[in-house]
Amino acid sequence: MDGANLIGITSKRQFLSATDLIVERHAEVETPAIGLKRTSIEGTPAEEEELKNAYANLRRQLSARRIERQAGRAVAHWHEDQQAAEVLRKDGKFESFGYSKQGKLYLEYYEALFLLELNRLQLEYCEMIVSVEQAYVLLLGEAASEKFNNYLVYSTLSRAGYIVVKHQANTTTSTSTAAVVTSEHCIWALLDEALGHKPVPAHIKASSLYKATKERWSEVKQQIMSHQTTTLEDDNSLDFKFETRKRKAQSQPQEQSKRICRDKPTKSLVNHLKAEPSFKKFQEIFEKLDIIQLQLTDDDSEMNKELRHFKISFDLHLHNEGFRRSAPKSPTFSVVILPTDEPFPTHDELLQCWRQQLSHAVPLLVISVSESKQIQAFLYYIS
Repeated sequence: MDGANLIGITSKRQFLSATDLIVERHAEVETPAIGLKRTSIEGTPAEEEELKNAYANLRRQLSARRIERQAGRAVAHWHEDQQAAEVLRKDGKFESFGYSKQGKLYLEYYEALFLLELNRLQLEYCEMIVSVEQAYVLLLGEAASEKFNNYLVYSTLSRAGYIVVKHQANTTTSTSTAAVVTSEHCIWALLDEALGHKPVPAHIKASSLYKATKERWSEVKQQIMSHQTTTLEDDNSLDFKFETRKRKAQSQPQEQSKRICRDKPTKSLVNHLKAEPSFKKFQEIFEKLDIIQLQLTDDDSEMNKELRHFKISFDLHLHNEGFRRSAPKSPTFSVVILPTDEPFPTHDELLQCWRQQLSHAVPLLVISVSESKQIQAFLYYIS
Protein backbone atom coordinates (compact mmCIF):
# COMPACT_ATOMS: atom_id res chain seq x y z
CA MET A 1 0.00 0.00 0.00
CA ASP A 2 1.51 3.35 -1.03
CA GLY A 3 1.54 6.55 1.02
CA ALA A 4 -1.31 8.22 -0.95
CA ASN A 5 -3.78 5.44 -0.20
CA LEU A 6 -2.76 5.39 3.47
CA ILE A 7 -3.36 9.15 3.75
CA GLY A 8 -6.73 8.75 2.05
CA ILE A 9 -7.83 6.06 4.48
CA THR A 10 -6.66 8.11 7.46
CA SER A 11 -8.52 11.17 6.30
CA LYS A 12 -11.79 9.24 5.97
CA ARG A 13 -11.60 7.94 9.57
CA GLN A 14 -14.22 9.58 11.76
CA PHE A 15 -14.24 9.94 15.53
CA LEU A 16 -17.46 9.76 17.54
CA SER A 17 -18.54 12.67 19.65
CA ALA A 18 -19.42 12.40 23.35
CA THR A 19 -23.15 12.24 22.55
CA ASP A 20 -22.63 9.50 19.97
CA LEU A 21 -20.51 7.52 22.45
CA ILE A 22 -23.31 7.53 25.01
CA VAL A 23 -25.92 6.51 22.43
CA GLU A 24 -23.81 3.74 20.91
CA ARG A 25 -22.69 2.38 24.27
CA HIS A 26 -26.22 1.56 25.43
CA ALA A 27 -27.63 0.52 22.06
CA GLU A 28 -29.89 -2.51 22.21
CA VAL A 29 -31.18 -4.64 19.37
CA GLU A 30 -34.52 -6.30 20.00
CA THR A 31 -34.80 -9.93 19.01
CA PRO A 32 -38.05 -11.13 17.45
CA ALA A 33 -40.34 -13.20 19.61
CA ILE A 34 -40.16 -16.96 19.14
CA GLY A 35 -43.40 -18.31 17.72
CA LEU A 36 -44.94 -21.74 17.69
CA LYS A 37 -42.99 -24.77 16.60
CA ARG A 38 -43.26 -25.44 12.87
CA THR A 39 -44.73 -28.74 11.74
CA SER A 40 -44.61 -28.19 7.97
CA ILE A 41 -42.18 -29.87 5.57
CA GLU A 42 -38.69 -28.41 5.27
CA GLY A 43 -37.78 -26.32 2.25
CA THR A 44 -41.05 -24.38 2.04
CA PRO A 45 -41.07 -20.67 1.08
CA ALA A 46 -42.35 -19.75 4.54
CA GLU A 47 -39.36 -21.45 6.16
CA GLU A 48 -36.90 -19.75 3.81
CA GLU A 49 -38.44 -16.37 4.58
CA GLU A 50 -38.23 -17.02 8.32
CA LEU A 51 -34.58 -18.07 8.06
CA LYS A 52 -33.81 -14.99 5.99
CA ASN A 53 -35.30 -12.73 8.67
CA ALA A 54 -33.42 -14.60 11.41
CA TYR A 55 -30.10 -14.20 9.59
CA ALA A 56 -30.79 -10.51 9.01
CA ASN A 57 -31.58 -9.97 12.68
CA LEU A 58 -28.43 -11.84 13.71
CA ARG A 59 -26.33 -9.79 11.28
CA ARG A 60 -27.88 -6.63 12.74
CA GLN A 61 -26.90 -7.68 16.27
CA LEU A 62 -23.33 -8.57 15.31
CA SER A 63 -22.77 -5.42 13.26
CA ALA A 64 -23.90 -3.09 16.07
CA ARG A 65 -21.13 -0.85 17.41
CA ARG A 66 -19.87 -1.82 20.84
CA ILE A 67 -18.38 1.04 22.80
CA GLU A 68 -16.81 -0.07 26.09
CA ARG A 69 -14.02 1.14 28.29
CA GLN A 70 -11.09 -1.21 27.83
CA ALA A 71 -9.61 -0.30 31.22
CA GLY A 72 -12.79 -1.60 32.88
CA ARG A 73 -12.02 -5.23 32.05
CA ALA A 74 -9.97 -7.73 33.96
CA VAL A 75 -7.22 -9.69 32.23
CA ALA A 76 -6.83 -13.47 32.55
CA HIS A 77 -4.72 -16.14 30.88
CA TRP A 78 -6.19 -19.55 30.03
CA HIS A 79 -4.24 -22.62 31.17
CA GLU A 80 -5.15 -25.66 29.11
CA ASP A 81 -3.60 -28.16 31.53
CA GLN A 82 -5.45 -26.80 34.56
CA GLN A 83 -8.68 -26.02 32.69
CA ALA A 84 -8.79 -22.67 34.50
CA ALA A 85 -8.07 -19.01 33.77
CA GLU A 86 -5.45 -17.26 35.89
CA VAL A 87 -6.44 -13.67 36.66
CA LEU A 88 -3.52 -11.36 35.88
CA ARG A 89 -5.31 -8.08 36.57
CA LYS A 90 -8.55 -7.58 38.51
CA ASP A 91 -11.04 -4.85 37.75
CA GLY A 92 -14.26 -4.58 39.71
CA LYS A 93 -15.60 -6.91 42.35
CA PHE A 94 -14.69 -10.60 42.25
CA GLU A 95 -16.36 -11.63 45.51
CA SER A 96 -18.36 -14.50 44.03
CA PHE A 97 -16.00 -15.47 41.20
CA GLY A 98 -12.94 -17.67 41.18
CA TYR A 99 -10.93 -19.57 43.75
CA SER A 100 -7.50 -19.01 45.28
CA LYS A 101 -4.61 -21.42 44.78
CA GLN A 102 -1.06 -20.72 45.96
CA GLY A 103 -1.79 -17.02 46.29
CA LYS A 104 -3.25 -16.69 42.76
CA LEU A 105 -6.85 -16.19 41.66
CA TYR A 106 -8.24 -18.64 39.11
CA LEU A 107 -11.58 -18.70 37.28
CA GLU A 108 -13.53 -21.79 36.31
CA TYR A 109 -14.31 -22.20 32.61
CA TYR A 110 -17.97 -21.18 33.06
CA GLU A 111 -16.99 -18.13 35.14
CA ALA A 112 -14.46 -16.96 32.56
CA LEU A 113 -16.91 -17.39 29.68
CA PHE A 114 -19.68 -15.60 31.61
CA LEU A 115 -17.45 -12.60 32.40
CA LEU A 116 -16.25 -12.59 28.79
CA GLU A 117 -19.82 -12.34 27.54
CA LEU A 118 -20.47 -9.47 29.95
CA ASN A 119 -17.35 -7.71 28.57
CA ARG A 120 -15.79 -7.71 32.03
CA LEU A 121 -12.87 -9.96 31.09
CA GLN A 122 -10.15 -9.99 28.46
CA LEU A 123 -9.09 -13.60 28.00
CA GLU A 124 -5.68 -14.36 26.54
CA TYR A 125 -4.29 -17.64 25.23
CA CYS A 126 -0.84 -18.12 23.70
CA GLU A 127 -0.28 -14.36 23.97
CA MET A 128 -3.36 -13.71 21.81
CA ILE A 129 -6.68 -12.11 22.81
CA VAL A 130 -9.51 -14.62 22.55
CA SER A 131 -12.86 -13.60 21.08
CA VAL A 132 -16.20 -14.84 22.40
CA GLU A 133 -16.60 -17.28 19.51
CA GLN A 134 -13.11 -18.68 20.05
CA ALA A 135 -13.73 -18.90 23.79
CA TYR A 136 -16.70 -21.22 23.27
CA VAL A 137 -14.48 -23.70 21.43
CA LEU A 138 -11.50 -23.24 23.74
CA LEU A 139 -13.32 -23.39 27.09
CA LEU A 140 -16.21 -25.75 26.29
CA GLY A 141 -14.48 -27.94 23.72
CA GLU A 142 -15.53 -29.03 20.28
CA ALA A 143 -16.87 -32.44 21.35
CA ALA A 144 -20.25 -32.77 23.04
CA SER A 145 -19.93 -32.81 26.83
CA GLU A 146 -21.69 -31.68 29.98
CA LYS A 147 -19.72 -28.42 30.00
CA PHE A 148 -22.19 -26.58 27.79
CA ASN A 149 -25.17 -27.58 29.95
CA ASN A 150 -23.28 -26.51 33.07
CA TYR A 151 -22.48 -23.14 31.55
CA LEU A 152 -26.04 -22.67 30.30
CA VAL A 153 -27.42 -23.31 33.79
CA TYR A 154 -24.75 -21.15 35.43
CA SER A 155 -25.36 -18.24 33.06
CA THR A 156 -29.15 -18.42 33.41
CA LEU A 157 -29.11 -18.53 37.21
CA SER A 158 -26.47 -15.79 37.47
CA ARG A 159 -28.45 -13.48 35.19
CA ALA A 160 -31.55 -14.22 37.30
CA GLY A 161 -29.82 -12.68 40.33
CA TYR A 162 -28.45 -15.71 42.20
CA ILE A 163 -24.89 -16.13 43.42
CA VAL A 164 -23.81 -19.43 41.86
CA VAL A 165 -20.69 -21.13 43.19
CA LYS A 166 -19.20 -24.55 42.67
CA HIS A 167 -20.46 -27.17 45.09
CA GLN A 168 -17.87 -27.98 47.70
CA ALA A 169 -17.89 -31.73 48.31
CA ASN A 170 -17.44 -32.71 51.93
CA THR A 171 -14.10 -34.52 51.71
CA THR A 172 -12.79 -33.74 55.19
CA THR A 173 -10.92 -36.35 57.17
CA SER A 174 -12.37 -38.39 59.97
CA THR A 175 -10.40 -36.50 62.64
CA SER A 176 -11.90 -33.16 61.66
CA THR A 177 -15.44 -34.42 61.22
CA ALA A 178 -15.43 -36.48 64.40
CA ALA A 179 -15.37 -33.26 66.40
CA VAL A 180 -18.73 -32.12 65.00
CA VAL A 181 -20.47 -35.51 65.19
CA THR A 182 -23.15 -35.55 67.90
CA SER A 183 -25.18 -38.35 69.47
CA GLU A 184 -28.11 -37.42 67.21
CA HIS A 185 -25.96 -38.15 64.15
CA CYS A 186 -25.07 -41.55 65.59
CA ILE A 187 -28.72 -42.38 66.32
CA TRP A 188 -29.85 -41.46 62.80
CA ALA A 189 -27.00 -43.44 61.30
CA LEU A 190 -28.00 -46.50 63.33
CA LEU A 191 -31.62 -46.06 62.24
CA ASP A 192 -30.58 -45.90 58.59
CA GLU A 193 -28.52 -49.04 59.07
CA ALA A 194 -31.34 -50.96 60.78
CA LEU A 195 -34.28 -49.81 58.68
CA GLY A 196 -32.75 -48.74 55.38
CA HIS A 197 -29.87 -51.25 55.24
CA LYS A 198 -27.42 -48.41 54.65
CA PRO A 199 -23.88 -48.53 56.02
CA VAL A 200 -22.80 -46.14 58.74
CA PRO A 201 -20.50 -43.37 57.38
CA ALA A 202 -16.84 -43.70 58.26
CA HIS A 203 -16.62 -40.33 60.02
CA ILE A 204 -19.46 -41.35 62.38
CA LYS A 205 -17.85 -44.69 63.16
CA ALA A 206 -14.63 -42.89 64.04
CA SER A 207 -16.43 -40.72 66.57
CA SER A 208 -16.04 -41.46 70.28
CA LEU A 209 -19.81 -41.19 70.75
CA TYR A 210 -20.62 -43.94 68.27
CA LYS A 211 -19.58 -46.85 70.51
CA ALA A 212 -21.51 -45.53 73.52
CA THR A 213 -24.57 -44.78 71.40
CA LYS A 214 -24.52 -48.25 69.87
CA GLU A 215 -24.28 -49.91 73.31
CA ARG A 216 -27.19 -47.83 74.57
CA TRP A 217 -29.06 -48.70 71.38
CA SER A 218 -28.64 -52.41 72.09
CA GLU A 219 -29.80 -52.01 75.70
CA VAL A 220 -32.96 -50.15 74.70
CA LYS A 221 -33.66 -52.67 71.95
CA GLN A 222 -33.31 -55.55 74.43
CA GLN A 223 -35.62 -53.83 76.92
CA ILE A 224 -38.30 -53.33 74.29
CA MET A 225 -38.08 -56.93 73.12
CA SER A 226 -38.28 -58.33 76.69
CA HIS A 227 -41.03 -55.88 77.74
CA GLN A 228 -38.92 -54.57 80.61
CA THR A 229 -38.77 -50.98 81.74
CA THR A 230 -36.16 -49.24 83.77
CA THR A 231 -38.24 -46.25 84.78
CA LEU A 232 -40.20 -48.17 87.45
CA GLU A 233 -37.82 -50.12 89.66
CA ASP A 234 -40.40 -51.22 92.21
CA ASP A 235 -44.12 -51.04 91.64
CA ASN A 236 -44.83 -51.52 95.36
CA SER A 237 -42.89 -48.41 96.23
CA LEU A 238 -45.45 -46.20 94.52
CA ASP A 239 -47.92 -44.66 96.97
CA PHE A 240 -51.25 -43.87 95.32
CA LYS A 241 -53.54 -41.59 97.34
CA PHE A 242 -57.21 -41.28 96.52
CA GLU A 243 -59.55 -38.57 97.71
CA THR A 244 -62.10 -39.97 100.23
CA ARG A 245 -64.18 -36.87 100.81
CA LYS A 246 -67.72 -36.75 99.48
CA ARG A 247 -68.46 -34.50 96.55
CA LYS A 248 -71.16 -31.85 96.73
CA ALA A 249 -74.42 -32.38 94.87
CA GLN A 250 -74.93 -30.51 91.66
CA SER A 251 -77.11 -27.40 91.80
CA GLN A 252 -79.29 -28.56 88.89
CA PRO A 253 -80.26 -31.99 87.55
CA GLN A 254 -78.02 -33.75 85.09
CA GLU A 255 -80.68 -33.94 82.37
CA GLN A 256 -81.15 -30.19 82.44
CA SER A 257 -77.42 -29.60 82.10
CA LYS A 258 -77.30 -31.95 79.13
CA ARG A 259 -80.17 -30.11 77.52
CA ILE A 260 -78.39 -26.81 77.97
CA CYS A 261 -75.24 -28.23 76.36
CA ARG A 262 -77.24 -29.49 73.40
CA ASP A 263 -78.77 -26.07 72.86
CA LYS A 264 -75.37 -24.43 72.60
CA PRO A 265 -73.69 -24.65 69.17
CA THR A 266 -70.76 -27.05 69.30
CA LYS A 267 -67.60 -25.74 67.64
CA SER A 268 -64.26 -27.47 68.02
CA LEU A 269 -60.88 -25.81 68.30
CA VAL A 270 -60.01 -26.84 64.74
CA ASN A 271 -63.11 -25.11 63.41
CA HIS A 272 -62.17 -21.98 65.30
CA LEU A 273 -58.71 -22.02 63.69
CA LYS A 274 -60.17 -22.57 60.23
CA ALA A 275 -62.23 -19.42 60.64
CA GLU A 276 -59.11 -17.30 61.09
CA PRO A 277 -58.17 -14.98 58.17
CA SER A 278 -54.61 -16.33 58.18
CA PHE A 279 -55.86 -19.87 57.54
CA LYS A 280 -57.99 -18.76 54.61
CA LYS A 281 -55.05 -16.90 53.10
CA PHE A 282 -52.83 -19.96 53.55
CA GLN A 283 -55.50 -22.18 51.95
CA GLU A 284 -55.68 -19.92 48.88
CA ILE A 285 -51.89 -20.02 48.44
CA PHE A 286 -51.71 -23.78 49.12
CA GLU A 287 -54.30 -24.55 46.42
CA LYS A 288 -52.15 -22.78 43.81
CA LEU A 289 -49.16 -25.04 44.49
CA ASP A 290 -48.58 -28.06 42.29
CA ILE A 291 -47.55 -30.66 44.85
CA ILE A 292 -46.64 -34.16 43.69
CA GLN A 293 -45.94 -36.85 46.26
CA LEU A 294 -43.18 -39.23 45.27
CA GLN A 295 -43.95 -42.92 45.70
CA LEU A 296 -41.66 -45.21 47.59
CA THR A 297 -40.38 -48.41 46.00
CA ASP A 298 -42.40 -51.16 47.65
CA ASP A 299 -41.63 -53.80 45.05
CA ASP A 300 -38.63 -56.00 45.81
CA SER A 301 -37.56 -55.98 42.16
CA GLU A 302 -37.48 -52.18 42.20
CA MET A 303 -35.53 -52.09 45.45
CA ASN A 304 -32.92 -54.47 44.09
CA LYS A 305 -32.20 -52.22 41.12
CA GLU A 306 -29.02 -50.19 41.31
CA LEU A 307 -29.68 -46.54 42.10
CA ARG A 308 -28.33 -43.93 39.74
CA HIS A 309 -25.82 -41.49 41.15
CA PHE A 310 -26.51 -37.77 40.62
CA LYS A 311 -23.86 -35.28 41.65
CA ILE A 312 -24.45 -31.77 42.93
CA SER A 313 -22.91 -29.21 40.56
CA PHE A 314 -23.61 -25.78 42.07
CA ASP A 315 -24.72 -24.09 45.28
CA LEU A 316 -27.09 -21.12 45.10
CA HIS A 317 -26.97 -18.15 47.46
CA LEU A 318 -29.12 -15.03 47.64
CA HIS A 319 -27.60 -11.56 47.35
CA ASN A 320 -29.39 -10.23 50.42
CA GLU A 321 -27.87 -12.89 52.68
CA GLY A 322 -24.41 -11.31 52.73
CA PHE A 323 -22.43 -13.95 50.84
CA ARG A 324 -18.72 -14.17 51.67
CA ARG A 325 -16.45 -16.65 49.94
CA SER A 326 -14.06 -16.72 52.90
CA ALA A 327 -16.86 -17.73 55.29
CA PRO A 328 -19.81 -18.99 53.22
CA LYS A 329 -23.14 -19.74 54.83
CA SER A 330 -25.46 -22.60 54.03
CA PRO A 331 -26.72 -22.25 50.44
CA THR A 332 -30.35 -21.65 49.61
CA PHE A 333 -30.49 -24.51 47.07
CA SER A 334 -28.19 -27.19 45.73
CA VAL A 335 -28.31 -27.62 41.95
CA VAL A 336 -28.38 -31.02 40.24
CA ILE A 337 -28.10 -30.90 36.42
CA LEU A 338 -29.55 -33.84 34.56
CA PRO A 339 -27.97 -35.00 31.30
CA THR A 340 -29.97 -34.75 28.11
CA ASP A 341 -32.77 -37.33 27.83
CA GLU A 342 -32.07 -38.53 31.38
CA PRO A 343 -35.24 -39.50 33.33
CA PHE A 344 -35.91 -37.61 36.52
CA PRO A 345 -34.58 -39.23 39.70
CA THR A 346 -36.81 -41.33 41.91
CA HIS A 347 -37.49 -40.77 45.59
CA ASP A 348 -34.65 -43.03 46.72
CA GLU A 349 -32.21 -41.48 44.25
CA LEU A 350 -33.11 -37.98 45.40
CA LEU A 351 -32.70 -39.04 49.01
CA GLN A 352 -29.29 -40.53 48.23
CA CYS A 353 -28.23 -37.33 46.46
CA TRP A 354 -29.59 -35.16 49.29
CA ARG A 355 -27.53 -37.07 51.84
CA GLN A 356 -24.33 -36.06 50.07
CA GLN A 357 -24.66 -32.77 51.93
CA LEU A 358 -23.21 -33.77 55.27
CA SER A 359 -22.70 -30.25 56.60
CA HIS A 360 -25.97 -28.67 55.45
CA ALA A 361 -29.05 -30.36 54.04
CA VAL A 362 -30.86 -27.85 51.80
CA PRO A 363 -33.54 -28.31 49.11
CA LEU A 364 -32.47 -29.76 45.78
CA LEU A 365 -33.04 -27.83 42.57
CA VAL A 366 -33.10 -30.44 39.80
CA ILE A 367 -32.60 -28.85 36.36
CA SER A 368 -33.10 -30.64 33.06
CA VAL A 369 -31.67 -29.28 29.78
CA SER A 370 -33.39 -30.47 26.61
CA GLU A 371 -31.88 -30.86 23.16
CA SER A 372 -33.30 -27.45 22.19
CA LYS A 373 -31.43 -25.97 25.20
CA GLN A 374 -34.59 -25.22 27.14
CA ILE A 375 -34.28 -25.37 30.93
CA GLN A 376 -36.82 -26.95 33.25
CA ALA A 377 -36.24 -26.64 37.00
CA PHE A 378 -38.00 -28.53 39.80
CA LEU A 379 -37.47 -27.81 43.50
CA TYR A 380 -37.57 -30.73 45.97
CA TYR A 381 -37.94 -30.27 49.71
CA ILE A 382 -36.92 -33.37 51.66
CA SER A 383 -37.86 -33.69 55.32
